[in-house]
Amino acid sequence: MLRRRLNIEVFTSNRATVSRRSLWIFLLLLGVLSWPAWLVSGVLPRAGTGGYDARWLVAQIGVMGPSLAALLVSGSLSRELRWNSLRLLPFVLGPLAVPGILVAHASPVRVSEMPLLPAVATVVVAAVVVLFLSPLNSRLLGPATGTPQARPPTRVILLSLTLFPALFLLSWAFVSAEGGHFEIAALQGGPLASVWILLVCFAHNLLLGGSLGEELGWRGFLLPALLRERSPLEASLMLAVAGGLWHLPIDLYAGFGVTGPGAILVRILFLVPVSILFTWFYLRSKGSVLIAILLHTSVNVMSDLGLASYETAAIVFGILTGVAAVILSVFSPVLRGATAGW
Repeated sequence: MLRRRLNIEVFTSNRATVSRRSLWIFLLLLGVLSWPAWLVSGVLPRAGTGGYDARWLVAQIGVMGPSLAALLVSGSLSRELRWNSLRLLPFVLGPLAVPGILVAHASPVRVSEMPLLPAVATVVVAAVVVLFLSPLNSRLLGPATGTPQARPPTRVILLSLTLFPALFLLSWAFVSAEGGHFEIAALQGGPLASVWILLVCFAHNLLLGGSLGEELGWRGFLLPALLRERSPLEASLMLAVAGGLWHLPIDLYAGFGVTGPGAILVRILFLVPVSILFTWFYLRSKGSVLIAILLHTSVNVMSDLGLASYETAAIVFGILTGVAAVILSVFSPVLRGATAGW
């Protein structure tokens, strides 16, 4: 029991104290920073249409809401964390100013059809951001913990890149077997072209697909703050609810599996097992935010590959993640560990 308790406390160290008031301010800022940008951009009324144009770029300011909220609240906790937030800010907003503008100017309908210049800029900036967020940067502190990132085990890094794609491809293979449509539209140009498209899609999703804009908030700030008082499973559930409600305007306009208010509930139900798996990775990676960003990217990138029967495969994928989350919840000592007090 003591060992499990220490495993959690090491990621919620004593260099920063996140009060409940700070948590409520963070949750309030989620809506303040994100929802107006989505509404002003015009992407919600035309959800599901159009390409990666100027309105899409404005909407990305809203997508960055959780990470920006985390940096603002974290910066108010101490002078050291204020400088840490200022160091992080260019790497959160930079993707909007560099590849974001180039992508919006080209206005591709699909990420896989991105012209060469914005594609190269996206890959280069993504590499810089990954290096900055990696444990190689000893000056980078966790927004909620105030401690440098530890180096995650190699096997955890590899698993973070492959687990969710493997589950999704297994779901896709199961769904496609019935109709015999094993088609991946984005990967039809030969091995080298396919590898390049995969790299561009991954880099784009890391920078401008929600991963960088969300995970500094969800797993960089909210999760370690919740783990001070809650068990890993309780913290995962609360984070799933927060993430689901943050998506509220998008789901009301575009739906999420279903249309109308029910889409919000479906989103939360989908996020519960995903959040449990993310929490497991967070604890096993010694509190690495970069691992969370890689996980998030590995999920989102699947939608850009042009998989046949994608929507049906996504339903099966949701079921498989639920099964995986239940197995981990029952058998993983990390998720059943004791909690630390505030």
